[in-house]
Amino acid sequence: MNRRDEALTGIKTGKDQTRVTLKDVADDVGVSISTVSRALAGASGISKDVRSRIQSAADRLNYASTVPGLGPITVLTDLHLSENAASEYMLAVQRGIEQRVRELGLTLSLSMVNSTGTSRIDSGAETSGYLLLSVQQEELIELLTTQNMPAVIVNGRDPLMRLDAVAPANRTGGYLGARHLLDLGHKRILTLTHTPRPTIRDRVAGKGRAMREADVTEDPDLTVELAALRSDLTYQAITERLNNKAGLDFTAIWCANDACAFGAIAALNSMGFSVPGDVSVVGFDDIPTAALNSVPLTTIRVEAEDIGARSVNRLIERIKAQDSLATYTETAVRLVARNSTGQIS
Repeated sequence: MNRRDEALTGIKTGKDQTRVTLKDVADDVGVSISTVSRALAGASGISKDVRSRIQSAADRLNYASTVPGLGPITVLTDLHLSENAASEYMLAVQRGIEQRVRELGLTLSLSMVNSTGTSRIDSGAETSGYLLLSVQQEELIELLTTQNMPAVIVNGRDPLMRLDAVAPANRTGGYLGARHLLDLGHKRILTLTHTPRPTIRDRVAGKGRAMREADVTEDPDLTVELAALRSDLTYQAITERLNNKAGLDFTAIWCANDACAFGAIAALNSMGFSVPGDVSVVGFDDIPTAALNSVPLTTIRVEAEDIGARSVNRLIERIKAQDSLATYTETAVRLVARNSTGQIS
């Protein structure tokens, strides 16, 4: 590993396996050690651009003195995340959060919120900032904004951009999944969605773009709205549809997450249909069990742990800078083709 690789990863090797120093940060940015020291200490006389570059380098290299005296970071979540089939993905995001917090030598706490998101939120609480783990209730966002409390939405977004947010490129992922099915010749594509979530609406919007580009008109009857993105609810919905329609009226299923895809495949198999022989299925997230499913799942790969780590980085920036400009960070996604999709016969 060369100097550039070390700078990008924050990892030192061999004899250099020691704590990151001011010189390391200075070398990375291309400024003097004294400039780095003054910038990190909040001294005046340093341009905003240089200060920002130094802070970013210090965070990336895990320089230990970048967050002196920072109090605990609180993760806000709600009970349904640990109860539904999407928990495998969310646990990966949480692992990314925990690992980054450990690297920075910080303390992490967990707080449950109620349906409005306001339970146990106290402006006088001993916390430096909040990470909203797939929690994006309007009441909670408004409260945190009004009280000027540092917060980042993890795996979601605020449509009004009042809070920072980090999420996968959902529109791109939705587009890639649909385009894959279209390239295989599918035009009758059933959509499994849950519109209350902005990120899921983004995924569906990406699918819609692919359909329009292919000049394929979407049939409104080929959209199934689920109460939650769970395997059991999907299994029930697909089974009921197949019974009511007396068979297949679609050749492929586009799913808003992997849990839906698992439920859809199970329902199809139970009704005597094969995947991908009769129906192709595409998921979203690429959780570890996607490759181990009875039919290995074609899906959209999301780097869940990276999303968690980036959310911590953004929260630290928010706490230190206290600027008013919210940012929305999207991480790249990609299609992973496996056995659940095939050319239409």
